Amino acid sequence: MADQESDMEYSSDNDYEFEDYYNSGEDCDIEQIDPKRTDPEYFVYECLNVEEVEKLLNESVEKLSTQLQITPSLAKVLLHETRWNTAEVIERYRNNASNLLVSARIKAAAPSAPPPPQAPVPSTSGASCSTSTSSSFIPSIAGCSQAGAIATPIASTSSSSSSSSSNSSSSSSISSSATKLHHNLSAAVTAGGCCYRTQLCPVCVTVQSTDKFHALACQHSFCRDCWAMHFEIQIGQGISTQIECMEQRCDVRVPEDLVLTLLNRPMLRDKYQQFTFADYVKSHPELRFCPGPNCQTIIRSQDISPKKAVCRMCKTAFCFRCGTDYHAPTDCQIIRKWLTKCADDSETANYISAHTKDCPKCHICIEKNGGCNHMQCFNCKHDFCWMCLGDWKAHGSEYYECSRYKENPNIAHESVHAQAREALKKYLHYYERWENHSKSLQLEQQTLDRMKARINEKVMKGLGTWIDWQHLFDAATLLAKCRYTLQYTYPYAYYMDSRKELFEYQQAQLEAEIENLSWKVERAETTDRGELENQMDIAEKRRTTLLKDFFPTEA
Repeated sequence: MADQESDMEYSSDNDYEFEDYYNSGEDCDIEQIDPKRTDPEYFVYECLNVEEVEKLLNESVEKLSTQLQITPSLAKVLLHETRWNTAEVIERYRNNASNLLVSARIKAAAPSAPPPPQAPVPSTSGASCSTSTSSSFIPSIAGCSQAGAIATPIASTSSSSSSSSSNSSSSSSISSSATKLHHNLSAAVTAGGCCYRTQLCPVCVTVQSTDKFHALACQHSFCRDCWAMHFEIQIGQGISTQIECMEQRCDVRVPEDLVLTLLNRPMLRDKYQQFTFADYVKSHPELRFCPGPNCQTIIRSQDISPKKAVCRMCKTAFCFRCGTDYHAPTDCQIIRKWLTKCADDSETANYISAHTKDCPKCHICIEKNGGCNHMQCFNCKHDFCWMCLGDWKAHGSEYYECSRYKENPNIAHESVHAQAREALKKYLHYYERWENHSKSLQLEQQTLDRMKARINEKVMKGLGTWIDWQHLFDAATLLAKCRYTLQYTYPYAYYMDSRKELFEYQQAQLEAEIENLSWKVERAETTDRGELENQMDIAEKRRTTLLKDFFPTEA
């Protein structure tokens, strides 16, 4: 027994040693496969909630604020303007901070110097009297002049520059001087040894105490009530980070702190903060809102490419770059052109949307009730293609002639009307196939629902379990995936010029395998499982090959 126990202990130690050896991974000769090379749709991303994104943005703001020794509010505006490129902000700020602030519309651009007078104007005794009305006004922080003194408008520059500006403005018209007088009106009221400064608001034209006015970096000053009304109107129109000064021809932005200070209603403040948050997310190149209905999830990825992102909450799939439906192999620019063209030419293409066609042999009317394009007439049992109405046997297993568009080589020498007809014919060729696969996807979803009902019935009768029929659902899912890719190959083919023969060959190969898979899925209960899984593998390889060669790579 002692020997047996020692043997058992020795064996146990060896097991641990072998386990450590196989789990170490240091001396492992197995090559690690890079998924980016094998799967063209491989995409690394994460789904975040609102709180996580706010924390992410605040970290960037605090980092920039610390490095440049600026306020967080200013840092946020600069990051928003440069699409959250911290390195760019730091470089531009250290090279020329003034130009950066002007380009970000945080402060107004320096006014251009006035042209020199054509003839010298001799000074008069009344010229010095114009200084008090022609100098530009900058609202000051609440303060009092000495008792009994007459208050004057506060100039934006030193006294020497004020006198020079008054001399240059003496040649302006009387109406211009009157307008400036309204903007610069100020009065002093002395009571009990203290001075109260008042000012005229140019919007509501009421004289109020100076401490009720707020001005931006452009020095345009308006009363608190007018600012609040301006903010409310802008927020009601969905504007937040782009709220500008009320002065005409002034595009200086209103800082977020001022807006939040003057908004009294909590509901309006919350709405403004929601709008600003949405603007910040939209300006960040690594963040995208989920386009799903009422979904607050935000997708983040450092790979800004036209790949498929799937929201973990609502399961909505979309292109990360443009935010629309996933559209590989077609790139974002081409799919926008295609969808716009389809919307413009929808009335022209309406006639091809019918669900019925005549059998090419017995001419009986047939309705398409499945996703597969391999049709069999229930009357004469003739097998034909739904797209071109040709004999299905003539299609062959290698190439689909009906998926290609054969252009007229002499179309350049034809008349303008003939070229227009040829262009319409080409568009309808691709649109019909695009629309057909879209409808096939819908019909195959109905097929899947019927399959679920039949399988559930078999399970209830004890003819197997759900695990026994799982391969049918996998086949239906793969079929939808392959047909979705095939649908978006037609906009790509419509606009492409180079490598068209190779693309059309791979497109035809994929379409042939998809139709074979669709035929087997619709007859899944009588199809051999091994044969079905083999067809699934072939169809997926065809799809992956096409995407590897033609996946969009636009910058």
